[in-house]
Amino acid sequence: MEQKLAIWEDDLLNRKKEGKFLSEYLLKRYSNTPNKPFVLNINAEWGFGKTYFLKNLSKELATQKHPVIYFDAWQNDYSDQPLLAFISEMNTSLKPFLSKSAQGKKLFDKAWNTSKKLLMPILVKKFTGLTYDQLMGEFDGSTENIKNENDTEDDATKNEVESVLSKLAESALSDHETVRKSITTFKENMAKLLSYIDKNISSKQLPMFIFIDELDRCRPNYAIELLENIKHIFDIPGIMFVIATDSKQLSHSINAVYGQNFASERYLKRFFDQEYNLTKPDNYAFAQYLFELHGITKDEKLFSPLEQEVYKDKDINVELFTLYASFFKLGLRDQEQVATVLSAIVLTWQTTDSIHLGYLLFLIMLKQCSNSYFYNFKETVNTKKGSFIKNNLDQLNIDISFQYKSNFESRNSMISTPKFELNLYSLNNLIELYTSLLDIDVMQLYNLKYNNISVHSNVIEKMISDTQKNNQSVPNLNIYLNLVLQAGQFS
Repeated sequence: MEQKLAIWEDDLLNRKKEGKFLSEYLLKRYSNTPNKPFVLNINAEWGFGKTYFLKNLSKELATQKHPVIYFDAWQNDYSDQPLLAFISEMNTSLKPFLSKSAQGKKLFDKAWNTSKKLLMPILVKKFTGLTYDQLMGEFDGSTENIKNENDTEDDATKNEVESVLSKLAESALSDHETVRKSITTFKENMAKLLSYIDKNISSKQLPMFIFIDELDRCRPNYAIELLENIKHIFDIPGIMFVIATDSKQLSHSINAVYGQNFASERYLKRFFDQEYNLTKPDNYAFAQYLFELHGITKDEKLFSPLEQEVYKDKDINVELFTLYASFFKLGLRDQEQVATVLSAIVLTWQTTDSIHLGYLLFLIMLKQCSNSYFYNFKETVNTKKGSFIKNNLDQLNIDISFQYKSNFESRNSMISTPKFELNLYSLNNLIELYTSLLDIDVMQLYNLKYNNISVHSNVIEKMISDTQKNNQSVPNLNIYLNLVLQAGQFS
């Protein structure tokens, strides 16, 4: 009995719906045009969860009795020959269920032996430096009869070079013919094997799906050669390819080989019959994914100035990350780098004080946005001169009108869930509060709590709570800047 596959577990980016849609689409497309090979490109930028999506889509189709081959191009990038690595993966994936019957084993062996013939010229050239036909004796490399008595030394050298080039040209043509015939025979044998699978193996049915992942991370030459092999050797009815790429990144790789003026995007379209663009992850879902990835979800050390009753059914640490990322207009890769720095600080935190996420995220994201602005802020804090945000932050390309709900503004508000703008004014209030607390003593904290502010009063309450719990002075916010600089060495 086949082991039941776990599908779409921990689907933090909500990909299950898209996976179900694509699964149905691919199968319906095959039933309408079973004799037409098909290559689909799943296009998405870094951070969209291409690998998770591809692996679970492959499981989805495997549970529907389709033969599935999953090839991680990046893991095989060490090889100089992508075709060799790819056919080896096919052999490993197909052999177990085809070896259960004598006829299936015979057809499999025949296809496998043909594939070895297809690889023979490649392997011979790799390990001997000679072409396949040279090794078989069509060219013995001898030039002993080239020179005659009337030739000068220069004439003899010229004749020798011309003879060698002529022989090499003949061998190259012969090699080409050998490969061409091998490809034709391989396709014929694969077609017979696929037909047998469809008609005689009850646990499997066509189409066979081949998934290729991480192609855009490979060396440019490797990626291009693998695509060319797929297009020219495996365009066989009954096989559907699903290839995940960041098309822009792959285009850059192709330009690295053929030059910046090469029409790489048009070139790529030669290999793909269709392209599907994964939807951009929901901001909160992506932030939650990052927290899970770095193991900091619901970390007790983290303190968010957001209040749980306002953000019901949400992790307020994750929500704060989302709000700040939207405010600073950070892309997915920038957000991942911010999460890396944050997790490094959380993992190495050495005091028993809470980590004030409202202040720490501001510092990390400010540095991610602009090193110069980060150092300007550091200088402002050190010299206690002026308001950094009022004087500087409005120059950054950030979203100053992002709306969110909070009861930061007033605990005594008549509105049960007041709306509050995360803009220059509100962020200025929060950050200036933190900077004003850098060297404050506990009595001043109590005075602030009882005599001054209702805005962000939960921040002050948390600081008082920490001082009472730890029997110490107020939490040392001065270390945050240096921690961000140190952890910022990660990338």
